[in-house]
Amino acid sequence: MGAKLHFLVTSERGKTRALSVRKRCLMALACATVALLLASAVGWRASVENVTLRAQNAAVKYELAAVKEKHHQMLARAADQEEEQRVMLDTAMEELRQRSEVIESILSAVGIELETGDGRSNAGGPYIGLADEFYGDLTFKVDHYLDFIQSVPLGTPVPGTLTSPFGRRADPFHGRPAMHDGLDIHNRVGTRIVAPAPGTVTTSSYTRGNGNYLEIDHGNGFQTRYLHLQRSLVKAGEKVVRGQEIALLGNTGRSTGPHLHYTILYNGKAIDPYRFVQVASIVAGDVPARGGAVRGQEVR
Repeated sequence: MGAKLHFLVTSERGKTRALSVRKRCLMALACATVALLLASAVGWRASVENVTLRAQNAAVKYELAAVKEKHHQMLARAADQEEEQRVMLDTAMEELRQRSEVIESILSAVGIELETGDGRSNAGGPYIGLADEFYGDLTFKVDHYLDFIQSVPLGTPVPGTLTSPFGRRADPFHGRPAMHDGLDIHNRVGTRIVAPAPGTVTTSSYTRGNGNYLEIDHGNGFQTRYLHLQRSLVKAGEKVVRGQEIALLGNTGRSTGPHLHYTILYNGKAIDPYRFVQVASIVAGDVPARGGAVRGQEVR
């Protein structure tokens, strides 16, 4: 078998030319052509894949940008909500502070100072930030004050004229020095008497000295007593609310004329009712906080 291939090429004029090509060169040319075609195919495929990857990369970048934008929006909303919560917390704290100050002024007017304690003994739990802790302290303080002040007999149970203050006096029957454990408030027989605080009627009875009388337990150590009544409007065991009519003013028992003998007891000990009766006027500054009742003084 020859090492060359012969080709005859005829022109349009009929001339014939003989071309000879070595088989080895032809094979090399064929291999080069095949290699070029393969390289072109690989390049085309790589180009197509590159376009696809660029498209996918662009899509991923778009999605990432959308996620980032959504994240920024969520952070902005969270910041807005945090600001709203902070404003609401500040407002609530201010309202609690104002209520606390009002209650403190009322309790101060009647000579009461409450101890809320620091809550350190037998305590534990997680740490809480200062703002939340202060809010909790205020809430506890106001709740404590509100619970206590519900039991405090505030205001006069009956309007009228003070005829005998709390303390030492000459007994109206025999003139000897004696201790008067309440306020005597004069008004017409039948004038309605109201409860100065919610509580439970513990006694509704009659004795020769007290006449018709009532005793009410208000809780937290406070009790009130009402003597010389025309009659009682409530019974023992009955619960009453602040401002409820409980009796009619009278002149029964050891009495020299129509009046209510009004006594406040704290932990079983009689205390001067004057500042409790006049608390509204004391807080308003119309009546001095210091000093006691004056005979002939009007209470409303």
